[in-house]
Amino acid sequence: SVIQYSVDVLKGKHILVTGHYGCGGVRASMQDRQLGLIDGWLRSIRDLYYEHREVLGQLATEEERVDRLCELNVIQQVANVGHTSIVQNAWHRGQSLSIHGCIYGIKDGRWKSLNATISGFEQLPPQYRLRPVGAL
Repeated sequence: SVIQYSVDVLKGKHILVTGHYGCGGVRASMQDRQLGLIDGWLRSIRDLYYEHREVLGQLATEEERVDRLCELNVIQQVANVGHTSIVQNAWHRGQSLSIHGCIYGIKDGRWKSLNATISGFEQLPPQYRLRPVGAL
């Protein structure tokens, strides 16, 4: 609803998907513990962890693995936002709209671009490109 209001009502031109290093949710997704209601939210991060397990496993420390998975999660969420009908309908209307991925370091206060930006259909895999309502 926040994205819909920002895009459709406020006509925002940029969406920032922002994560942070050392994220407890990301760390929890890398473990085998049940946490309750949050388990459903962690599922997509667990899937991402599994998908990148070999590369992440090559990193020397748990902190490095957590931080890299934080970055990968932001990049995936940028894609997920781009896959929404809200964003794609804005593009169909010709609205200028970009989704950017960035990450914040809680320990050092530094903000970092992940160079993950989607600004139109051509950057989406074909299976995620939605036709406008009423188009054949």
